[in-house]
Amino acid sequence: MMSRHNQRFERDFRGAWERRERCTSLVTSACGNNNNNGLSSISLSLSSSGGGGGVGGGLANGCAGGGGGGGGGGGGGVSVPSGGNNRPGLLPLPVIPSLLPTPVTVATTTSSGELACKRLIPAPTTSSSKVPVMPAADSQAQGQVLASGVRWGQTPINQSTPWETDEPPAKQMRDKDLTGPLWPPVATVSQPSLLAHSYGMPQAPAYSHGVTVQAPIIGVTPTLPTPGPPPPHPLMSAHYQPLPQQPAQPLANMVLNMHSQPLGVAGLPPITMSPMTGVCQVAHPVHSVVGNGHMPNPMVPPPATTGLPAAAMPPPLTNGQAALQPPAGLAAGGAPPSAAEGSNGLQMLRTVGMGKYEFTDPWHPKEMLKELNQQRRAKEFTDLKIIVEGKEFEVHQNVLASCSLYFKDMVKRLSAESRGGEKLRLIMSNISADVLELLLEFVYTGSLIIHSANAKTLLEAANKFQFNTFCKVCVSFLEKQLTASNCLGVLAMAEAMQCTELHNMAKAFALQNFPEVAGQEEILSISKDDLVSYMSNDSLNTKAEELVYETVIKWIKKDPGSRVQHLSELLAVVRLPFIHPSYLLNVVDNEELIKSSEACRDLVNEAKRYHMLPHARQEMQTPRTRPRLSAGVAEVIVLVGGRQVIGMNHRSLTAVTCFNPQNNKWYPLASLPFYDREFFAVISAGDNIYLSGGMESGVTLSDVWCYMSLLDNWNLVSRMTVPRCRHNSVVYDGKLYTIGGLGVAGNLDNVERYDTITNLWETVSSLPKPVHSAAATVCGGKIYVFGGVNEAGRSAGVLQSYMPQTNAWSFIESPMIDNKYAPAVTLNGFIFILGGAYARATTIYDPEKGNIKAGPNMNHSRQFCSAAILDGKIYATGGIVSSEGPTLSNMEAFDPCTNSWKLQQNLPCPLFRHGCVVIKKYIQSG
Repeated sequence: MMSRHNQRFERDFRGAWERRERCTSLVTSACGNNNNNGLSSISLSLSSSGGGGGVGGGLANGCAGGGGGGGGGGGGGVSVPSGGNNRPGLLPLPVIPSLLPTPVTVATTTSSGELACKRLIPAPTTSSSKVPVMPAADSQAQGQVLASGVRWGQTPINQSTPWETDEPPAKQMRDKDLTGPLWPPVATVSQPSLLAHSYGMPQAPAYSHGVTVQAPIIGVTPTLPTPGPPPPHPLMSAHYQPLPQQPAQPLANMVLNMHSQPLGVAGLPPITMSPMTGVCQVAHPVHSVVGNGHMPNPMVPPPATTGLPAAAMPPPLTNGQAALQPPAGLAAGGAPPSAAEGSNGLQMLRTVGMGKYEFTDPWHPKEMLKELNQQRRAKEFTDLKIIVEGKEFEVHQNVLASCSLYFKDMVKRLSAESRGGEKLRLIMSNISADVLELLLEFVYTGSLIIHSANAKTLLEAANKFQFNTFCKVCVSFLEKQLTASNCLGVLAMAEAMQCTELHNMAKAFALQNFPEVAGQEEILSISKDDLVSYMSNDSLNTKAEELVYETVIKWIKKDPGSRVQHLSELLAVVRLPFIHPSYLLNVVDNEELIKSSEACRDLVNEAKRYHMLPHARQEMQTPRTRPRLSAGVAEVIVLVGGRQVIGMNHRSLTAVTCFNPQNNKWYPLASLPFYDREFFAVISAGDNIYLSGGMESGVTLSDVWCYMSLLDNWNLVSRMTVPRCRHNSVVYDGKLYTIGGLGVAGNLDNVERYDTITNLWETVSSLPKPVHSAAATVCGGKIYVFGGVNEAGRSAGVLQSYMPQTNAWSFIESPMIDNKYAPAVTLNGFIFILGGAYARATTIYDPEKGNIKAGPNMNHSRQFCSAAILDGKIYATGGIVSSEGPTLSNMEAFDPCTNSWKLQQNLPCPLFRHGCVVIKKYIQSG
């Protein structure tokens, strides 16, 4: 019974096999005739296919001993002697057509003349054994135009373009190839110097897995080293081993034109092919054939690379072609190879449509610039002459204008003023000839060497003449070259040129590295204004203010004759209150330059009072009392206690937290030493916080607690003489005042004053109108009390003021003063009353004019909120929106510059009826 494979062969390939046998007979006959005539010719047809193939041949009895090629899926060349099949006991294997489109058949002819690449026209399906060959010149030209692996009228297979028909490739080729002869007729050449042998091989040659060769570009003559003898195949039977080499006439020169399609054999690694250029003399090529048409060794072995430098090694393959690499000639300043010359030229093509390609030369811009620069040096085609310091520079207008907006406008203006046909002349005096030469070199080459000696000069020139690209390069270079010895100079230059990026970078570097900058000579040479701006910055990184003072004195003594007049202005930017008291008394106070200046002595005395009267520091707020960021001391907003709503219930808070606006972080402080206390008053005196009175479990208290900022703890101090809650506390001249409130028997008109130094309380003049839950603050040497709740439980509608110097109160009644449960603060000589009565309103009172006006509304209605002043802004914290809630968990700030409120950082939790003050607190880093 016939096997399944034999059935398939009889059905599909029997006709093709018979046509193949007829073709073989014709070839054998032709070889015999040529051999009788004594001719010497050989014609090879090599093609490529996706799966690899094989090639073989042998010389026996002066006729075609074998030939064939295998395509990617089956079949292969078979040794065909004159007697027919030489495979005893086996069925003849068919030659299965390739699954890819029929490639172009290329003729390879050996002769003693010059090598030439020839392309054969596909022969008509006739029984003729001879086909005329195209002339060498025509075929070579056409071979160069047609890319590798491309049929005429088709786009490249590896470009992912659609097939010409909707049929699958296998069916297309099967229908096409089975209609005519499987092997096309072989072209013969009737030159007497050629061997009388012709081999027709429509399939691609197969190479063994040891081959490493590069597919050449079409039209380039390959180099073919001499192969060695083929070793026996270890897995084949004896009768399948290569036939013995028959003596034959030595072959002359050999011409080989191969496609760049990647070659390989099934089951073996893909074959990479090195570039093959030039002509090689081949003495004894070997065409030994093994069973089933496979060759143990390649017909074209790899070129010898032993001893070649790394630069001469072939580049790696990318998608079957060599990866695109800049030619060595271009890197050395030479011209890049053309698409036809270089092995990478085909990578410049990109498919943009059916049968359409876009050619791109990546080296074109550089070569154009190179040519333009050569023309400039040779003064060819130049149309602008620039004269600097007596030296002439001839340039091209369009080249210079394309890189500089300054020269673009200049050329336009000169062109409008000049007469036609004359070369423009431009005389410049604000740049040196050397700098202009460097800039022109950059314009024409795109490269320039920058170093620390010429970076500033080049940046100034590039900025002046608006070479924007070069400016960015110089700025980037200078940013990496900043040191303590040059940062101030770079800062001044960047400010003069209005180079924001470089200015910010140099400024940040100088501020962060002040201890190192202070030891350089450059700081003694900067201007007074630059030194004032530098020293007054809060971000100046110094752990000791003494170093700032010493730097100022050194700068004055560098040139005392012209600089001593600026001493008081410079000393005002030194934070003298943060200098150690012993240094202040022993060094600063004894400096002769300070003794001779009254303004300087006043500044020193201010610092002395700051140290001697810590409880009066609240009234000594100046730029000099603001700590620097690096000192670790910051002005913080402190929230003390308060109430929190949980469902329908209220809960007292004992937490004390502070907010640092420099990093927008909250920090915990020592908690309150008691529980469930509310309606107390909180005020800060210096850097300490005082909490007085309040109500706890229905009992009105007279306790006073002091929070020590340096120790971070609460201590009980002297009690008030009268217990009170819902009262107000203010600090004036270092003394604490408690005003009114709600006592055991009702509203209080009692006012007490506490001396923080003696820890004693004393009573002062009473309020004209007893109120509680009012708004109180200090402004212009007076204590003001606004509104509140009177004895009848309604808004008092009265403004009361106290003069500490005379110990006397005065009041005025006004329906516009109806606030209650609202805080009051003083900012820039005005008194602000915030919210109250569940409103967003802000009321502003002018003590000098005595009038009241409405201010901008807050973002939320706030009652029982608290407020404080920090960095020239009002911060309103917490509160409750209405009697039913909700409780607010945010704070908002009023900026007098914009006259508006803006929401700020959220609070740790929603709260109301809390205290809010500002103190200076040491914050640990991290």
